[in-house]
Amino acid sequence: MKGFRMRGTGTQAIANAIQDSGVHVITHVPGFGGTEVFAELCKISSDAYSNSFNEEVAYSISHGASLVGQRSATLMKAHGFAKAANSTIDSLSAGTTAGFVSLVFNDIHGKHSDSIFDIAEFLRGSGMPCRMLHGQNMYEETFKSFKWSEVLQLPVVLLVDADDLDQMETYTPLPSSKPSAGYQRDVRQHVLCPLLAEYQHQVLQAKLKGRDWKLVRKPVLPRIPDDLPKVWHSTVRLYAPLLTVFKRMRGEVVTGDTGMSTLFAFPPFHCVDICTYMGGSIPLAIGAFLSGYENTWALTGDFSFIAAGHLGLMEAIQRGISLKVLIFSNGKAQATGGQFIQAGILEHILKGYESYLRHIDNPQDTNEVESVLEEANKAKEMRIVIADYLDVE
Repeated sequence: MKGFRMRGTGTQAIANAIQDSGVHVITHVPGFGGTEVFAELCKISSDAYSNSFNEEVAYSISHGASLVGQRSATLMKAHGFAKAANSTIDSLSAGTTAGFVSLVFNDIHGKHSDSIFDIAEFLRGSGMPCRMLHGQNMYEETFKSFKWSEVLQLPVVLLVDADDLDQMETYTPLPSSKPSAGYQRDVRQHVLCPLLAEYQHQVLQAKLKGRDWKLVRKPVLPRIPDDLPKVWHSTVRLYAPLLTVFKRMRGEVVTGDTGMSTLFAFPPFHCVDICTYMGGSIPLAIGAFLSGYENTWALTGDFSFIAAGHLGLMEAIQRGISLKVLIFSNGKAQATGGQFIQAGILEHILKGYESYLRHIDNPQDTNEVESVLEEANKAKEMRIVIADYLDVE
């Protein structure tokens, strides 16, 4: 209510500021400070939120939401934010669309932690835009941080001393506004890969220095396969029949992992929209799904999935998300030199998901590919499609 003043603890002020900012995608890994704010959010919100198990996954879900135009937040301890560094570093290069704020709770004296960790130095070294959230004015600073993120088009951090959360604060609720921009596909910005790394770095530097990043000269997108390094040609041509079918059946948003399949983001395929770190496709896709893009696919290689991607499946299961996942299984880490994966590892990880599994035994058979993908698209529950390239030459 306009002009109505409220009084509450720092915990309540932060929770109300997130709520008043129109944030609907919120992730949280339990820990001192964040748990208290998350509990307050669950109390005052009509949305149903779930705890996350892993900070890298939690961060990526919220980042995925922000990329497709939904304001988002993640709450975690300082130690957990360091654990999420793979995703946080890449999120700087990928940027954001809507405001994305990480509330990082610092246990300065180590009362609730296994060690004392100087998160402020860590954040300075990472280059992540950060502000300290002091014991007073927590509501206004939290509320304004979402607009700050949107001005920068970068993720931002509010560093909170968890010992300050019990301090009382008086504040006036502020009217919510919509994000500054909606989602538009932009693979130059949102698909991280070596071919675009220099451009994305220049864009990031422009954003951090307050310059107009849109003036950075855009690279010409490569065409598949002719404009790629020759060492990639054989694998790309191997994947082309499947992805020729997939591009006709793809969802509203497709996320990828660092690997050969993500190169099909480029013309003439246009099969992938967003990619950050190895193993990030599934949590990024969950973020897009929670933002309203329910026809969402995650593409990954078997090595990326084993490395970190499988961690996102638990998040999809506990949220009841009918996510679609396509795993390119060739038994090796193709993008890093062809290191082999021990036989049976992928199958062992997927044991608990057998009812969701579907197989493409011959990915060169476009009729089989179309049939399996069509069934997955129509399914009202999660589908994990494994394309078997182990014996395909």
